Amino acid sequence: MRQQSLGKRDKVAMWADRLGLTGLLGALPKRDLLLVLNYHRIGDPDNTPYDPGVFSATPDELDAQIAFLKKQTRLVTLNDVMEAADNRAPLHGPCALITFDDGYLDNYGLAFPVLRSHGVQGVFFLPTSYVGTGKLPWWDAIAYVVKHSIPRHFALSYPSRAEFDLNKEPLEDILRRILAMYKQPGVRGEALIADLERACRAQLPREDALRCFLNWDEARRMLREGMAFGAHTHRHELLSKLPVDDQYFEVVESRRILEQNLGVPVQALAYPVGSRTSFSSDTVAMLKRADYRVAFSFYGGLNRPSSLNRFDIRRLGVDRQIPARFRWQTVVSTVTARYWP
Repeated sequence: MRQQSLGKRDKVAMWADRLGLTGLLGALPKRDLLLVLNYHRIGDPDNTPYDPGVFSATPDELDAQIAFLKKQTRLVTLNDVMEAADNRAPLHGPCALITFDDGYLDNYGLAFPVLRSHGVQGVFFLPTSYVGTGKLPWWDAIAYVVKHSIPRHFALSYPSRAEFDLNKEPLEDILRRILAMYKQPGVRGEALIADLERACRAQLPREDALRCFLNWDEARRMLREGMAFGAHTHRHELLSKLPVDDQYFEVVESRRILEQNLGVPVQALAYPVGSRTSFSSDTVAMLKRADYRVAFSFYGGLNRPSSLNRFDIRRLGVDRQIPARFRWQTVVSTVTARYWP
């Protein structure tokens, strides 16, 4: 397991833990809030040929985090949140919802057993074109090619010239730079990845080489045992980069496929990437037209239950926080209802 470098906030949280401040703060009266935590992959980031940056926790870390959340908050369901958004059943006190994006196979093999053991619902947002496949999403494709690069120094020519040196720059920094290029408006993702394959003299594996995502049988079992599902579009494209008609296809097609295979209504969507610029007023209009009830972003922030923005319910990313930091973040948020330190 990799050693995590400690930042200032990690050190503050560790001292708060050692001095008993976390426990004292956690005992104070709590506010009305909806804390929506988002995970991606569960497992070991050092043991993957793909993007290590999408690993949120190990199974043991997830288990400890949920146990602590159960002490500090009320764990709610997706239906609870939709009812609150409709002003039918307001949420009171500190509430938390657990979500997962992308539907990796480890969500079924590692996250699902932990959630089930706690009697807690996880909400899984699936990009339907990936379900049950070994197809690589663009972030994993980029990571795979860079990790298998033959030259240690390479240069991209699209969308503009950029040089990279694996001998001098950490892998995580190189991946971050290339991912930022991919997300730029007007950039054709397929062209960038093709240029990366050329520059690195490396090719992507065949889609049937290894299954990366949970399949429909697994999803149906999870559903039967209390989990919930939502749409994450069909192809996991940044919606704001697409024409309006294509946006509408993505949100409608993904729901159609989910409902056809799961046999339940699908009324929630998580925006791919989830940044402020990844969706627009046109996107929200398409969701309303398609009769979605709620949509989740992913740029941080807490939610006041009394004033939920139904098409911008904010989520916070879990990103390998040390245990003391997660505990400190949780208690500060439940007391202040405005800050995830």
